[in-house]
This record gives sequence, structure tokens and C-alpha cells, in this order.
Amino acid sequence: MVNRSKLLLNIKDELMVLIKKLNIPDGSHQFRSVFKLLSDTGKSDDDWDNFSMYFDQVHNNFLATMKAKFPGLSSTDLKLCAYLRLNLSSKEIAQLLNISLKGVEISRYRVRKKLQLATETNLYDFLMEVTKQSG
Repeated sequence: MVNRSKLLLNIKDELMVLIKKLNIPDGSHQFRSVFKLLSDTGKSDDDWDNFSMYFDQVHNNFLATMKAKFPGLSSTDLKLCAYLRLNLSSKEIAQLLNISLKGVEISRYRVRKKLQLATETNLYDFLMEVTKQSG
């Protein structure tokens, strides 16, 4: 999933460079449908559905436990928690969620708030312990 996201981002970047190089007036506007298609492809829920099913099997029903314990978490919050539990970098998470690095940091902050975590509590450590506490 990360590799596919990188590829889509590279295609988008290359198109932008080409538009500038060819000096196409209002090029980004004319290619808007292509950029939207690339973005939509990157946000495919089918990949997430498959991933979440296997992730829960491997990680002791982590996502189901998170949903039950913290019903206020959105689906994006749960994705972030899963990616954090896999110890992915902010850059990798940004590519998977199709958001900026700053967006990842903001999402991380919102999740901490929803989980009511103290400042000194490490989010990764907390996520690693969630399923241990329930079993």
C-alpha cells in the first residue's frame, strides 16, 4: 500500500513538472480530473477493508477493541492507530492516508485527545498495550 501510494504521488508530481515545463496555461486546471482520479485511487477503501481484516487477525482484534473501548474514534483515527501500532513513520502514514506530514501530527494530537492520554504517555506504547488490557 505504501509503495502504491508513493507511485501515485510520483505520477502526480511528474505531471505537475511536465505541465510547468510545457508551459501549459492553466494546466493544473485542465488536468484536475486526472489529479482527482489519482487521489481517489490512493484512497481506496477496498485496500483498507482487506488490511483491517488481516490486521485484526494478527494483532489480537486491535481495531475491534479500539472501536469498543473508544467509540468516539473515527475510521481515520482507527487507521492512524493501526499504522502507529505498526510503528510506521509519519512520512509513511502521510502517504497511506494521503495527507501532509503536518496532517499526521494534527491527527495524532486529536487521537491522543480522544483517548484522553496524559502528555507523558507514549502513544505507541499505549496502542501496544490496548489489547493486552482487554484479555
